[in-house]
Amino acid sequence: AAGRVPFGMFYVLVDPDKPFEKILALVTMAPYFLVCALTILIVRCRELMTITWLTGQLLNEAANFVLKRKFKQARPHGAPKIGFDEHGMPSSHAQFMGFFLAFAVCVLLFRVRVNILSKLSVIACTLTLTGLVCFSRTELGFHTHEQVLVGVAVGLVLGAVWFTTAAKFLFPRFRTICSSSAGRLLMLRDGACINNVLAFENAAYRKLYETSKDL
Repeated sequence: AAGRVPFGMFYVLVDPDKPFEKILALVTMAPYFLVCALTILIVRCRELMTITWLTGQLLNEAANFVLKRKFKQARPHGAPKIGFDEHGMPSSHAQFMGFFLAFAVCVLLFRVRVNILSKLSVIACTLTLTGLVCFSRTELGFHTHEQVLVGVAVGLVLGAVWFTTAAKFLFPRFRTICSSSAGRLLMLRDGACINNVLAFENAAYRKLYETSKDL
């Protein structure tokens, strides 16, 4: 892309005269930030749902790797060089966000116990982020519109399929996994029965403060 320079630590070329492209450069890296967020949540909370979610995202990436090498469709002319990955169909970022959106919607609708307004607000934010990431991939020259559309469609399907599969085979076994020797050793947990995790943890801390003589 003529006239563009690398932005920060990311291999994203932006036009230095267009500040909006710097914002898009950050937006387009959202999948990496989301993987980091899921990993931190797993280390901190040990929730089986989060582990299932990240596992699905990684399997989704593996599927994208296979699909790109099956279609072997080049990126648009002038696209930034992306190391060894010269194929663009389907867009891995769009597929990641499609999977993330589908799984997030399913979790909110069927596993999270909050009011409908909160659910709709989170869904709207996730949908907006997905749209912005998809827009950034075409605007910054990484993919064609077709590559992005196919990517997000594949991600949506795989996200829904993964949630359905997990709901049938994994979710019913979460309690058993948590109660197993390995589950206790790793301190795994399933918070599906808790309406408000923050309130639950706060109440547990307050009870500890009240009963502990050392505090």
